[in-house]
Amino acid sequence: MEETIRTPNPFDLTGKSAIVTGAARGIGRAVALELAKFGARVVLADISISDAEEVATEIEGMKGQALPIKVDVTNRDEVKQMVQSALQRFGKIDILVNCAGILSQTPTAHLTEDGLKKILDVNLKGTILCCQAVMEHMIDQQSGKIVNIGSSISSQGSICNLTGGGVDYCLSKAAVQCFTRSLAWELAPEGINVNAVAPGTTHTPMHKDYWKAAVDYYVKSVPIGRLAEPEDIAPVVVFLVTDAARYIVGQTIHVNGGQIMEG
Repeated sequence: MEETIRTPNPFDLTGKSAIVTGAARGIGRAVALELAKFGARVVLADISISDAEEVATEIEGMKGQALPIKVDVTNRDEVKQMVQSALQRFGKIDILVNCAGILSQTPTAHLTEDGLKKILDVNLKGTILCCQAVMEHMIDQQSGKIVNIGSSISSQGSICNLTGGGVDYCLSKAAVQCFTRSLAWELAPEGINVNAVAPGTTHTPMHKDYWKAAVDYYVKSVPIGRLAEPEDIAPVVVFLVTDAARYIVGQTIHVNGGQIMEG
């Protein structure tokens, strides 16, 4: 009788520690829960500590480990403290998923300097600060996975067709994708994979004010016949932080039901 050869499960995240920003709601919450299902210990970083604590309770109910932390991703000191708290609790950081973001529907004619600064601070600067904060630790351990959330529709300007604006949001998400590629070049030699996931329009609290309009406007252009739920996005993010994705570097994975196809 031949002996069965057992190989490690490349999707197993047991023993891994992850930071998820924007983890209290929407895609961030779905990602945090999915990471926990695969065995990761999760730092739930969010501006709303009460909502993050609710997600922590969900994860602990699954017999997982979670640490809710209140953090403003635009504040360098708070981001650094988030990383220190994660290291104190779990001893290492293997994964960073940048989900924190805000939405804007401002057309170019009405864009103000303050408005532009606000959305770039959260969506772009916040992503950069969080990456900077974990880089040294990941370089020291010569391993790590970083996933940034871009947007397949808004980064190409398509969101403007619905809202009559959103140029600042489009710019911020396109910049995140560009930053992802640049950082991937820098960190790949250090054993760190950096990638992005670009969701189509997704049913999250951030989109609640115009969700019905989004469905009416966009759904006919989606071959799969519906818009996304956070649970459609989270498994793709989790795949990118597993060993199964070890040879994927600097890519933007589009998850939009076929609304925008690239090749």
